[in-house]
Amino acid sequence: MILAWVIMIAVTAISLLYLLRSILRQRTYEQNEDAGQSFLAIRKQEVEEERLAGRLTDSEAQQLHQDISSEARYINEHGTLILNREVRWARLFLSGAVAIILVGSVTLYHKLGFAPDVLFTQKMLERSANDQDIADFLDYRVARYDRAEDWYYLASEQVLAQDYPSAIASYRQVLEKLGPESEDRINVQVELAQAMFYANNNMVSDSMRETVAEVLKATPNNVKALGLQGIIHFDAAQYEAAILTWQKAIQLGTDRQERLDLLSGIAAARKQGGITEEQVPALISHRLQLKLILASGSVQQDDVYLVYAKAPDQAMPVAIQRISAQEFDAPIVLTNIDNLMPGKTLAEVTTVDIIVKRSNSLAQDLSQGEIVGHLSSVPSRSGKIFKVKVSL
Repeated sequence: MILAWVIMIAVTAISLLYLLRSILRQRTYEQNEDAGQSFLAIRKQEVEEERLAGRLTDSEAQQLHQDISSEARYINEHGTLILNREVRWARLFLSGAVAIILVGSVTLYHKLGFAPDVLFTQKMLERSANDQDIADFLDYRVARYDRAEDWYYLASEQVLAQDYPSAIASYRQVLEKLGPESEDRINVQVELAQAMFYANNNMVSDSMRETVAEVLKATPNNVKALGLQGIIHFDAAQYEAAILTWQKAIQLGTDRQERLDLLSGIAAARKQGGITEEQVPALISHRLQLKLILASGSVQQDDVYLVYAKAPDQAMPVAIQRISAQEFDAPIVLTNIDNLMPGKTLAEVTTVDIIVKRSNSLAQDLSQGEIVGHLSSVPSRSGKIFKVKVSL
């Protein structure tokens, strides 16, 4: 690349110097032409003085004037031919240099990758990029930059495509590029362990165990790593350890779907190991199931909803969940571990009021949103699904 730039700069410099030389020569021709015209005027004046002095006859003077005019025409024509020839070659050389520079610039533009960047960005803006376009672009970015973030995006795309062996290789490239003190290293290791699990047909492997152990050694409360560690215990028939690990992940986590998956795992571990709640007490003793029903208005994409239960004599919620606009129609489960801060939980009250508040996702304090739904005197423990009408 550098050599190409040097060649183009050299061609540009040479062409400009050649053009400058031609311009200077043109000025020299003009000066010579002016000097020739002055010389011819003086020569005509001398001939006229010779004729007036009688040293030349009229016919001789006329002939000399004709000779002088003929000589002037020859000089002018000869000078013009030289000038045109010099300027013509300068023009041709400059045109060739411009062509080389244009072709070289376009070639380098494509070679350096700006054209693929622009084309892919245009496709993304037009929403016409397909999976193959995205994969090709990520491959190109990896080949061009070879940075940790480029390998990470490629690995994420490979996971979506269920190409787990390639994803594992890409995640390892990310770890090689990241420094040992990088804050992103833990998250990459967790995703690597997940890819190892999927690549092994949803079975635990030695490499997965080692990766999860390394993550938990650095961050014992990493929720995703705890979920994977529970799978490792379950695979080893250590069902009680699996339940305790998953319960810890539930207490630390905030993702609703992740919680449901972990609860399903706990139920499977209890059944598989015959472990009763007397042996390992249930983490969730009280469960309140809700369904939001849109009575009026419409849900906006940037809406955020706080759904919480509060005791009649207490302002602070005993259970609360944050719901996005995309989760509006999904079932909501409030439990005794969904309390906002230390205090009363759902297990310590008999009835609650259900409140639904709507805010904007950019709002700094979601609790200041408007109340759009309300349901009074709901039992804190019930197998029934309670419907809460919401007016937006």
